[in-house]
Amino acid sequence: MRRTVPLAATAALALALTACSGGTATSSASGPVKIGMVVPLTGFLSALGQGDKEAAERAVADINAAGGIDGRQVQLTVVDDKADVTESVKQFNQLASDPSYSAMLASSFVSAATAVGSTAQSAKIPTIALSPVDAFADGSNPYAFTSPPVPAVYARALVDYWVAQGVKTLAIGYTGGDLYGGNGEKATVEFAEKAGIQVVLDEAYDQTSTDFTPLITKVVAAKPDAFVVWGAGPAPVIITKQIAGKGVPTYVTGAEASDLYLQPAGDAAEGVVAAATVALAGDALPDGPYKSKVMAVVKPWQDANNGATPPEFAFGGASGIELLASAIDRADSTDRQKIRDALEQTDLLTSNGHYTYSATDHMGLDATSLAIFQVEGGKWVPTDYATKKFATELPQ
Repeated sequence: MRRTVPLAATAALALALTACSGGTATSSASGPVKIGMVVPLTGFLSALGQGDKEAAERAVADINAAGGIDGRQVQLTVVDDKADVTESVKQFNQLASDPSYSAMLASSFVSAATAVGSTAQSAKIPTIALSPVDAFADGSNPYAFTSPPVPAVYARALVDYWVAQGVKTLAIGYTGGDLYGGNGEKATVEFAEKAGIQVVLDEAYDQTSTDFTPLITKVVAAKPDAFVVWGAGPAPVIITKQIAGKGVPTYVTGAEASDLYLQPAGDAAEGVVAAATVALAGDALPDGPYKSKVMAVVKPWQDANNGATPPEFAFGGASGIELLASAIDRADSTDRQKIRDALEQTDLLTSNGHYTYSATDHMGLDATSLAIFQVEGGKWVPTDYATKKFATELPQ
């Protein structure tokens, strides 16, 4: 029987896999372990896909440099879905239909990742979405998992913070026709109402727009204690710039938790608050096993990107590789079914949080995977509210 070693992020993950490489042969006798990855490298969500790609490729390189999985190199094939649902399904189907691929990483675009769920099931290929897909979270699709927390987890974190801050009224702007924004809006309304927070405005917006004056006019008129923007890509940046100086406390989600939001938003982002992966705290985390895993992603990223902090989606990309590598190693096989079965039994601490997948939980994360941050001096920094929780509520 093989000895299973808990995996850490990137370099530590590679060392753990090397230590396990003396086991029995996998179901395929030789050749690389092939993983497919379909993400938006172009299009309006290209920043998400590029971050996922860079982090995933670095994790794979570390594994291979240390000897691979059971002595076999990992081959990651990355394909651009152009942030288009139809293109994503097409590219995913092409890779999934090739029996040499053992597992897949699905799009950073929620609607696109959701759309490939049926193929994952029919092709019986274990798939981890690099976006928060609600439809995958409950395990009803046995082959589909998700790496980031789903929108309801972000909504819960935000509402808990608003309650602590005494927020009584809330305005919501969300992407119409997009599952991320739509699901986030529904969860936010539900949790806010249960907490006694009145939703004074609930408005969809066109994520391709460049002028959000109609939405912002309504938000300002509603005079909310808080305004949350549910969306990704350029739209939240534009909204941030156009609402700045109008006296409305603005909140965003992890999709904006990066320099890719801060730089174009500039001074307009000062004071904006986000619920995002706790990993974003980086070196501000208390010393311990979790910080070690986070910094194993942060330091190489900073070295390669002029000191920039990794975006939230980079931690998701790195964790996606960690999760698959752990499952392949524990399955001692590249057989899709065996990998799926091992994936569903995952109990793994990564930079993105502590995953405990099960037959009824294919998200595997809880509220400890998120924290509340605020823009100060052009950087995302943990709020006092978050820092107090670090002592007792970090992933373990």
